[in-house]
Amino acid sequence: MIRVALDALGGDFAPDVVVEGAVNAVNKNPNVHVVLCGPEAVVKEKLAKLGYAGQGISVVDAPDPVAMDEHPVQVLKKKPHSGLVTCVALQKKGMVDASVSAGNSGAMMASCLMLLGKSSEKFSRPPIGCVIPTADRPIILVDAGANVDERASTLVDFAIAGSAFAETYFGYQNPKVGLLNMGEEEHKGPAVLQEAHQLLKSAPVNFIGNIEGETLIMGAADVVVTSGFTGNVVLKMLEGFFELHQKMFGTIDTEAGRRFAEMWDYRMTGGALLLGLNGTGIIAHGRSDALAIEKAVEVAAKYAEKGVSKNVNERLAAIKDEPAEAKQ
Repeated sequence: MIRVALDALGGDFAPDVVVEGAVNAVNKNPNVHVVLCGPEAVVKEKLAKLGYAGQGISVVDAPDPVAMDEHPVQVLKKKPHSGLVTCVALQKKGMVDASVSAGNSGAMMASCLMLLGKSSEKFSRPPIGCVIPTADRPIILVDAGANVDERASTLVDFAIAGSAFAETYFGYQNPKVGLLNMGEEEHKGPAVLQEAHQLLKSAPVNFIGNIEGETLIMGAADVVVTSGFTGNVVLKMLEGFFELHQKMFGTIDTEAGRRFAEMWDYRMTGGALLLGLNGTGIIAHGRSDALAIEKAVEVAAKYAEKGVSKNVNERLAAIKDEPAEAKQ
Protein backbone atom coordinates (compact mmCIF):
# COMPACT_ATOMS: atom_id res chain seq x y z
CA MET A 1 0.00 0.00 0.00
CA ILE A 2 1.36 3.39 -1.06
CA ARG A 3 0.35 6.24 1.26
CA VAL A 4 0.10 9.75 -0.20
CA ALA A 5 -0.41 12.85 1.96
CA LEU A 6 -2.50 15.48 0.20
CA ASP A 7 -2.93 19.14 1.19
CA ALA A 8 -6.72 19.50 1.38
CA LEU A 9 -6.64 23.31 1.29
CA GLY A 10 -4.09 23.59 -1.54
CA GLY A 11 -5.18 25.21 -4.79
CA ASP A 12 -7.62 27.77 -6.14
CA PHE A 13 -10.64 25.46 -5.87
CA ALA A 14 -9.85 23.67 -2.61
CA PRO A 15 -11.13 21.87 -0.67
CA ASP A 16 -13.93 20.68 -2.98
CA VAL A 17 -11.86 19.56 -5.97
CA VAL A 18 -9.07 18.21 -3.75
CA VAL A 19 -11.41 15.91 -1.84
CA GLU A 20 -13.15 14.86 -5.06
CA GLY A 21 -9.81 14.13 -6.72
CA ALA A 22 -8.69 12.09 -3.71
CA VAL A 23 -11.87 10.01 -3.81
CA ASN A 24 -11.49 9.37 -7.53
CA ALA A 25 -7.83 8.42 -7.06
CA VAL A 26 -8.42 5.79 -4.38
CA ASN A 27 -11.48 4.40 -6.17
CA LYS A 28 -9.35 3.78 -9.27
CA ASN A 29 -6.20 2.68 -7.42
CA PRO A 30 -6.93 0.27 -4.55
CA ASN A 31 -3.21 0.12 -3.75
CA VAL A 32 -3.19 3.83 -2.87
CA HIS A 33 -4.22 5.34 0.47
CA VAL A 34 -4.66 9.11 0.65
CA VAL A 35 -4.15 11.05 3.87
CA LEU A 36 -6.07 14.32 3.52
CA CYS A 37 -4.48 17.07 5.61
CA GLY A 38 -6.85 19.92 6.36
CA PRO A 39 -9.61 21.10 8.72
CA GLU A 40 -10.99 17.75 9.88
CA ALA A 41 -14.65 18.76 10.11
CA VAL A 42 -14.62 20.43 6.70
CA VAL A 43 -12.87 17.55 4.97
CA LYS A 44 -15.15 14.93 6.51
CA GLU A 45 -18.20 16.96 5.49
CA LYS A 46 -16.94 17.03 1.87
CA LEU A 47 -16.33 13.27 1.96
CA ALA A 48 -19.85 12.69 3.27
CA LYS A 49 -21.37 14.85 0.51
CA LEU A 50 -19.56 12.72 -2.04
CA GLY A 51 -20.91 9.62 -0.33
CA TYR A 52 -17.44 8.25 0.39
CA ALA A 53 -17.16 5.96 3.41
CA GLY A 54 -14.33 3.67 2.29
CA GLN A 55 -11.04 2.82 3.94
CA GLY A 56 -8.83 4.36 1.26
CA ILE A 57 -8.85 7.84 2.78
CA SER A 58 -7.96 9.07 6.26
CA VAL A 59 -8.00 12.61 7.59
CA VAL A 60 -5.39 14.46 9.65
CA ASP A 61 -6.56 17.70 11.23
CA ALA A 62 -4.54 20.63 9.85
CA PRO A 63 -6.68 23.75 10.27
CA ASP A 64 -4.33 26.57 9.21
CA PRO A 65 -4.93 27.95 5.69
CA VAL A 66 -2.01 29.09 3.51
CA ALA A 67 -2.54 31.90 1.01
CA MET A 68 -0.80 31.80 -2.35
CA ASP A 69 1.07 35.04 -1.62
CA GLU A 70 2.38 34.15 1.84
CA HIS A 71 6.15 34.09 2.26
CA PRO A 72 7.37 30.47 2.02
CA VAL A 73 9.66 30.53 5.06
CA GLN A 74 7.03 32.26 7.19
CA VAL A 75 4.53 29.53 6.32
CA LEU A 76 6.94 26.89 7.58
CA LYS A 77 7.65 28.82 10.80
CA LYS A 78 4.22 30.18 11.65
CA LYS A 79 1.84 27.60 10.19
CA PRO A 80 3.14 24.14 11.14
CA HIS A 81 -0.47 22.97 11.41
CA SER A 82 -1.34 23.89 7.83
CA GLY A 83 -2.23 21.11 5.41
CA LEU A 84 0.80 21.94 3.27
CA VAL A 85 3.39 21.64 6.06
CA THR A 86 1.60 18.72 7.69
CA CYS A 87 1.64 16.56 4.56
CA VAL A 88 5.43 17.00 4.29
CA ALA A 89 5.94 16.47 8.04
CA LEU A 90 4.09 13.16 7.81
CA GLN A 91 6.56 12.01 5.19
CA LYS A 92 9.48 13.13 7.33
CA LYS A 93 8.08 10.91 10.13
CA GLY A 94 7.81 7.96 7.75
CA MET A 95 4.02 7.86 7.97
CA VAL A 96 3.47 8.45 4.22
CA ASP A 97 5.48 7.78 1.08
CA ALA A 98 4.81 11.02 -0.80
CA SER A 99 3.44 14.53 -0.26
CA VAL A 100 1.28 16.54 -2.68
CA SER A 101 0.08 20.14 -2.67
CA ALA A 102 -1.56 22.39 -5.25
CA GLY A 103 -1.11 25.34 -2.90
CA ASN A 104 1.67 27.88 -2.46
CA SER A 105 4.47 26.32 -4.51
CA GLY A 106 7.19 28.34 -2.79
CA ALA A 107 5.96 27.18 0.61
CA MET A 108 5.80 23.58 -0.61
CA MET A 109 9.35 23.90 -1.92
CA ALA A 110 10.59 25.38 1.37
CA SER A 111 8.79 22.77 3.46
CA CYS A 112 10.22 19.89 1.44
CA LEU A 113 13.71 21.39 1.50
CA MET A 114 13.73 22.12 5.24
CA LEU A 115 11.89 19.02 6.45
CA LEU A 116 13.04 16.34 4.00
CA GLY A 117 16.46 17.84 3.27
CA LYS A 118 18.69 17.77 0.21
CA SER A 119 20.09 14.45 -0.92
CA SER A 120 23.59 15.92 -1.01
CA GLU A 121 25.19 19.18 0.03
CA LYS A 122 27.10 18.97 -3.24
CA PHE A 123 23.83 19.56 -5.09
CA SER A 124 23.22 23.31 -5.20
CA ARG A 125 19.47 23.91 -5.50
CA PRO A 126 16.60 21.43 -5.84
CA PRO A 127 14.68 22.21 -9.04
CA ILE A 128 11.24 21.22 -10.27
CA GLY A 129 11.40 18.45 -12.86
CA CYS A 130 8.25 18.64 -14.97
CA VAL A 131 7.10 16.16 -17.60
CA ILE A 132 6.03 18.01 -20.76
CA PRO A 133 4.81 16.75 -24.14
CA THR A 134 6.58 17.08 -27.49
CA ALA A 135 5.79 15.98 -31.01
CA ASP A 136 7.43 12.62 -30.31
CA ARG A 137 7.34 11.67 -26.63
CA PRO A 138 7.29 13.20 -23.15
CA ILE A 139 10.46 14.88 -21.95
CA ILE A 140 11.73 16.55 -18.76
CA LEU A 141 11.79 20.33 -18.31
CA VAL A 142 14.05 21.41 -15.45
CA ASP A 143 13.73 23.85 -13.73
CA ALA A 144 10.00 24.56 -14.10
CA GLY A 145 9.83 27.34 -11.52
CA ALA A 146 11.54 26.60 -8.22
CA ASN A 147 14.51 28.95 -8.69
CA VAL A 148 15.50 32.23 -10.32
CA ASP A 149 18.85 33.92 -11.06
CA GLU A 150 20.76 30.64 -11.16
CA ARG A 151 24.51 30.43 -11.62
CA ALA A 152 25.92 28.48 -14.55
CA SER A 153 27.09 25.70 -12.20
CA THR A 154 23.53 25.39 -10.87
CA LEU A 155 22.23 24.85 -14.40
CA VAL A 156 24.73 22.02 -14.72
CA ASP A 157 23.27 20.44 -11.57
CA PHE A 158 19.81 20.79 -13.13
CA ALA A 159 21.09 18.91 -16.18
CA ILE A 160 22.42 16.08 -14.03
CA ALA A 161 19.18 15.87 -12.02
CA GLY A 162 16.99 15.97 -15.13
CA SER A 163 19.12 13.34 -16.84
CA ALA A 164 18.85 11.05 -13.82
CA PHE A 165 15.08 11.62 -13.70
CA ALA A 166 14.66 10.75 -17.39
CA GLU A 167 16.73 7.59 -16.92
CA THR A 168 14.97 6.33 -13.81
CA TYR A 169 11.37 7.27 -14.66
CA PHE A 170 11.14 6.96 -18.45
CA GLY A 171 13.97 4.48 -18.92
CA TYR A 172 15.64 6.74 -21.48
CA GLN A 173 19.18 5.52 -21.98
CA ASN A 174 21.85 8.23 -22.08
CA PRO A 175 19.16 10.95 -22.44
CA LYS A 176 19.95 13.91 -24.66
CA VAL A 177 20.30 17.15 -22.71
CA GLY A 178 19.67 20.53 -24.36
CA LEU A 179 20.19 24.03 -22.95
CA LEU A 180 17.27 26.33 -23.78
CA ASN A 181 18.56 29.47 -25.44
CA MET A 182 17.74 32.10 -28.07
CA GLY A 183 19.95 30.43 -30.66
CA GLU A 184 21.87 27.24 -31.31
CA GLU A 185 25.27 28.94 -31.40
CA GLU A 186 27.21 28.48 -28.19
CA HIS A 187 27.94 32.20 -27.82
CA LYS A 188 24.28 33.22 -27.95
CA GLY A 189 22.29 34.42 -24.97
CA PRO A 190 23.23 36.04 -21.64
CA ALA A 191 26.60 35.41 -20.03
CA VAL A 192 25.27 32.81 -17.60
CA LEU A 193 23.99 30.65 -20.47
CA GLN A 194 27.22 31.01 -22.40
CA GLU A 195 29.14 29.88 -19.32
CA ALA A 196 26.69 27.03 -18.68
CA HIS A 197 27.15 25.86 -22.27
CA GLN A 198 30.90 25.57 -21.79
CA LEU A 199 30.49 23.75 -18.46
CA LEU A 200 27.96 21.33 -19.93
CA LYS A 201 30.41 20.33 -22.64
CA SER A 202 32.50 18.56 -20.01
CA ALA A 203 29.67 17.61 -17.64
CA PRO A 204 28.75 13.93 -17.14
CA VAL A 205 25.61 14.18 -19.28
CA ASN A 206 24.81 13.67 -22.97
CA PHE A 207 24.86 17.37 -23.85
CA ILE A 208 23.71 18.13 -27.41
CA GLY A 209 24.08 21.92 -27.23
CA ASN A 210 21.65 24.80 -27.25
CA ILE A 211 18.08 24.27 -28.37
CA GLU A 212 15.40 26.83 -29.20
CA GLY A 213 11.68 26.90 -28.59
CA GLU A 214 10.69 25.17 -31.81
CA THR A 215 13.23 22.37 -31.37
CA LEU A 216 12.08 21.90 -27.78
CA ILE A 217 8.51 21.30 -28.87
CA MET A 218 9.64 18.91 -31.61
CA GLY A 219 11.46 16.75 -29.06
CA ALA A 220 15.09 17.46 -29.96
CA ALA A 221 16.18 16.76 -26.38
CA ASP A 222 15.03 14.35 -23.67
CA VAL A 223 15.93 16.86 -20.96
CA VAL A 224 15.61 20.63 -21.41
CA VAL A 225 17.66 22.72 -18.96
CA THR A 226 16.65 26.28 -18.21
CA SER A 227 16.30 28.78 -15.40
CA GLY A 228 13.22 28.43 -13.25
CA PHE A 229 11.93 31.79 -14.50
CA THR A 230 12.13 30.82 -18.16
CA GLY A 231 11.01 27.26 -17.52
CA ASN A 232 7.84 28.41 -15.80
CA VAL A 233 7.04 30.76 -18.69
CA VAL A 234 7.52 27.90 -21.16
CA LEU A 235 5.35 25.59 -19.08
CA LYS A 236 2.48 28.09 -18.80
CA MET A 237 2.72 28.87 -22.52
CA LEU A 238 2.34 25.19 -23.40
CA GLU A 239 -0.67 24.94 -21.09
CA GLY A 240 -2.21 28.03 -22.70
CA PHE A 241 -1.58 26.60 -26.16
CA PHE A 242 -3.52 23.45 -25.27
CA GLU A 243 -6.42 25.44 -23.82
CA LEU A 244 -6.55 27.66 -26.92
CA HIS A 245 -6.56 24.56 -29.13
CA GLN A 246 -9.43 23.05 -27.14
CA LYS A 247 -11.38 26.30 -27.23
CA MET A 248 -11.03 26.56 -31.01
CA PHE A 249 -11.31 22.92 -32.06
CA GLY A 250 -12.26 20.79 -29.05
CA THR A 251 -11.06 17.20 -28.95
CA ILE A 252 -10.84 16.00 -32.54
CA ASP A 253 -12.48 12.58 -32.77
CA THR A 254 -9.67 10.74 -34.48
CA GLU A 255 -6.90 8.56 -33.08
CA ALA A 256 -4.40 11.39 -33.54
CA GLY A 257 -6.81 13.94 -32.06
CA ARG A 258 -7.49 11.89 -28.96
CA ARG A 259 -3.77 11.18 -28.54
CA PHE A 260 -3.01 14.90 -28.82
CA ALA A 261 -5.61 15.76 -26.18
CA GLU A 262 -4.26 13.15 -23.78
CA MET A 263 -0.63 14.16 -24.31
CA TRP A 264 -1.07 17.92 -24.10
CA ASP A 265 -3.68 18.24 -21.36
CA TYR A 266 -1.57 19.44 -18.41
CA ARG A 267 -4.06 17.91 -15.99
CA MET A 268 -2.96 14.44 -17.08
CA THR A 269 0.57 15.14 -15.79
CA GLY A 270 -0.84 15.77 -12.33
CA GLY A 271 2.17 17.37 -10.72
CA ALA A 272 5.89 17.99 -10.92
CA LEU A 273 8.60 16.34 -8.82
CA LEU A 274 11.06 18.26 -6.69
CA LEU A 275 14.46 16.78 -7.53
CA GLY A 276 17.43 16.22 -5.25
CA LEU A 277 15.45 15.83 -2.00
CA ASN A 278 15.26 12.97 0.50
CA GLY A 279 11.68 12.18 -0.34
CA THR A 280 8.89 12.57 -2.86
CA GLY A 281 7.44 16.08 -2.97
CA ILE A 282 4.91 16.87 -5.70
CA ILE A 283 3.82 20.37 -6.69
CA ALA A 284 0.47 20.42 -8.49
CA HIS A 285 -0.97 23.30 -10.48
CA GLY A 286 -2.68 26.01 -8.43
CA ARG A 287 -5.76 25.85 -10.62
CA SER A 288 -5.98 22.07 -10.55
CA ASP A 289 -9.44 20.59 -10.93
CA ALA A 290 -10.50 17.19 -9.60
CA LEU A 291 -8.91 15.35 -12.54
CA ALA A 292 -5.58 17.11 -12.03
CA ILE A 293 -5.63 16.27 -8.31
CA GLU A 294 -6.48 12.64 -9.08
CA LYS A 295 -3.54 12.45 -11.48
CA ALA A 296 -1.23 14.20 -8.97
CA VAL A 297 -2.01 11.52 -6.40
CA GLU A 298 -1.55 8.84 -9.05
CA VAL A 299 1.85 10.12 -10.18
CA ALA A 300 3.01 10.67 -6.59
CA ALA A 301 2.19 7.06 -5.81
CA LYS A 302 3.96 5.92 -8.97
CA TYR A 303 7.10 7.92 -8.14
CA ALA A 304 7.11 6.52 -4.60
CA GLU A 305 6.46 2.94 -5.70
CA LYS A 306 9.22 3.05 -8.32
CA GLY A 307 11.61 4.72 -5.88
CA VAL A 308 12.22 7.51 -8.38
CA SER A 309 13.57 10.01 -5.83
CA LYS A 310 15.89 7.39 -4.30
CA ASN A 311 17.15 6.32 -7.73
CA VAL A 312 17.66 9.92 -8.84
CA ASN A 313 19.57 10.68 -5.64
CA GLU A 314 21.80 7.63 -6.07
CA ARG A 315 22.51 8.68 -9.65
CA LEU A 316 23.25 12.24 -8.53
CA ALA A 317 25.55 11.00 -5.77
CA ALA A 318 27.42 8.71 -8.16
CA ILE A 319 27.98 11.56 -10.60
CA LYS A 320 28.81 14.23 -8.04
CA ASP A 321 31.22 11.94 -6.18
CA GLU A 322 32.88 10.63 -9.33
CA PRO A 323 36.63 11.35 -9.41
CA ALA A 324 37.52 14.26 -11.67
CA GLU A 325 39.75 12.11 -13.91
CA ALA A 326 36.84 9.77 -14.59
CA LYS A 327 34.82 12.66 -16.02
CA GLN A 328 37.38 13.49 -18.66
